[in-house]
Amino acid sequence: MKIVRRLQSRTPFAGGVYGSALALSSIAVLLFGATSAHAACGLTTPGPINPIVLPMLAHADNDQDGRFAPPSHEDSIVGLWHVIYTAGGSTFNETLDQWHSDGTEFENAWLPPDTGNICFGVWKDIGARTVRLHHIGWVFTPGSIPPTASGTFTLDETNTVSRDGKTYTGTFTFKTFNIDGSPTGVEVMGTIAATRITVD
Repeated sequence: MKIVRRLQSRTPFAGGVYGSALALSSIAVLLFGATSAHAACGLTTPGPINPIVLPMLAHADNDQDGRFAPPSHEDSIVGLWHVIYTAGGSTFNETLDQWHSDGTEFENAWLPPDTGNICFGVWKDIGARTVRLHHIGWVFTPGSIPPTASGTFTLDETNTVSRDGKTYTGTFTFKTFNIDGSPTGVEVMGTIAATRITVD
């Protein structure tokens, strides 16, 4: 709300999952054997990585007069966010995520565009400042020209927005599927930390 191998950038949803945890190593074996594909909205290289520091987040963290004005209610998830997905102690994915008031969501992952870095989802409120998201995207065959979709993935999240509306945290489950819709057996679970991007 966020498979691994770091194509020439750094975000993890692509080609096999690397991480310090033994579970993530097992997933990498499953992915390379079953799908041999890079998933849209993610990518990565072996080992842990540090997330990008985005200068446009400074306003959200250092609001001069202490006030904050998100699109609707202060505790709403509606708006634009910088999101870090973590699994097994490593960054699994990093994205810019736009949540809309009509219950749809649009995510741009740190991936080369020709690998499929745009994904979409639908969400609903499930409690106080808490939402559930179901997100979908394409999985691409590595090295195919033009890029060829070889399956799909889902990303299911539960997120809770902080009372001041500046951050949200949550959990995610990422799964991949073959082109015929059958599961590949790849599943990654982890945590999410997001910071709202605001206008100066």
